[in-house]
Amino acid sequence: MKKKIFLKDESFNWKEYEYSTIDELKEEFTKRNISIGNRASIGNRASIGNGASISYGASIGDDASIGNRASIGNGASISYGASIGNCASIGDRASIGDCASIGYRASIGDCASIGDRASIGDDASIGDRASIGNDASIGDRASIGNGTSIGYEIKLLKNFYIVGSKHPITYTGNNTLSIGCHNFTIDKWKESFKIVGEKEDYSNEQIEEYYQYILMAEQFAKIG
Repeated sequence: MKKKIFLKDESFNWKEYEYSTIDELKEEFTKRNISIGNRASIGNRASIGNGASISYGASIGDDASIGNRASIGNGASISYGASIGNCASIGDRASIGDCASIGYRASIGDCASIGDRASIGDDASIGDRASIGNDASIGDRASIGNGTSIGYEIKLLKNFYIVGSKHPITYTGNNTLSIGCHNFTIDKWKESFKIVGEKEDYSNEQIEEYYQYILMAEQFAKIG
C-alpha cells in the first residue's frame, strides 16, 4: 500500500506525492535540500519542509509536520500529528508526543520528552533530559534547564532560569521551582532546602546560595 507525503512546490505550496519506499523520493528531497538519514522512518501524510534534516533512526509519525530547515536528531521520535516549527531543533533520542506543537526556532535537548498536546513557544529552549507533561504550555523564549520536569497541564508563560554553582534553577510557574532534578513548591523548598542540599553534597556556602535563589523565586512568584 502506497503512502502519501506533502512537500513544498515551486510556489511554496504543499504538494502531495505517493510512494512505496522512501528511496523513490530521493530526487524530490534533493531538489528541496531535505536530508533523510539511514533507518529513518516517515509516517503516512507527513509534511516535510524545505531544508529539513531528519537524522539516523529518527521516526516521523502519521500526519506530523516538519518545518522548513528544522532539524530532527538521531533516534528522535515525532509522534502522530505533532508539529515542528521552522528552524526548530529536536535533539538526539528526544520524544515529541501526539499533536504536540514545537515553535519557530525552539530547541529541544537530547533525550527530552514533550508530552501529548503540549505546546512549546517560539525561541523556547528545553534542556537535555527535561520532561514536559501532557497539555503543558511553555511560552515564547522560555528556558527550561537540563533534567527539569514540568507537570501535566502546567502553563509556563513567565519564568526565570539561573545557572548556579552546582545545578540550574528554573522557576516553572504555579509557585513551583526546579533545582537540578528536584521539583517542589517554593514553600516545600523553604522547608527542605538544607536536607536536599546535604543529600546532593552541597557545601554550606552553596546551600546558602541556593536558599537565596529560593527567596528570589518567592518574590518573583508574587509579581508573576
